[in-house]
Amino acid sequence: MRLFTTPASPWVRKCVVSIIELGLQNRIELIPTRWPHSWATKTVEFDPAFLDATPVARIPALVTDQGLRLTDSGVICDYLNAELGGYKLLPAAGAVRWQMLSVISITNGLIEAQISRRAELLRNVSERSNDFIEKMRQREHRCFAALDPAAVEFGSGVDLAQIAVAAACGYADFRYPDDDWRSASPKLARWFERFSERPSMRATIPVETPQ
Repeated sequence: MRLFTTPASPWVRKCVVSIIELGLQNRIELIPTRWPHSWATKTVEFDPAFLDATPVARIPALVTDQGLRLTDSGVICDYLNAELGGYKLLPAAGAVRWQMLSVISITNGLIEAQISRRAELLRNVSERSNDFIEKMRQREHRCFAALDPAAVEFGSGVDLAQIAVAAACGYADFRYPDDDWRSASPKLARWFERFSERPSMRATIPVETPQ
């Protein structure tokens, strides 16, 4: 299998951390991609292999051994968990599953706001909407505050909800270090400090995507 990646994306980090935690490193080849900063506003030139994997042209993208093209991080993580991981990271059914998905749904909204804000900041200064940037920043703040109580319920193991939240926290530190999300989410901050020490997290610390 092949997973198209970029080292900056929290969506990619969710998938790669899941791969490591499930012990699937030898079954999935990671294919690095290059993204010019103009991706935010323009159609850029894509590698043909990448476009073949994902006509949506979004990262991450997984091509399975059966030729399936999965072009959404949630779907990719669901496939890894259900088809290859024996539901180790997310139960197939039951109350615990829905509790995890509740956390994941908030986290997805958080990451979407982070990425949308990043895209707007990549526009020329004269074209940016400061109102939109602030709207996304406020959404991030609300989501971090809403996730703070969930951190108390996180167990000592690892699951998809924790992986998603950790990816969002790490991206906030990477892109928006002055936001101080920890002040709104002290419980989450303490949990993230511990969770960040996992080998899967240390191996996927975000860096800028090559251009």
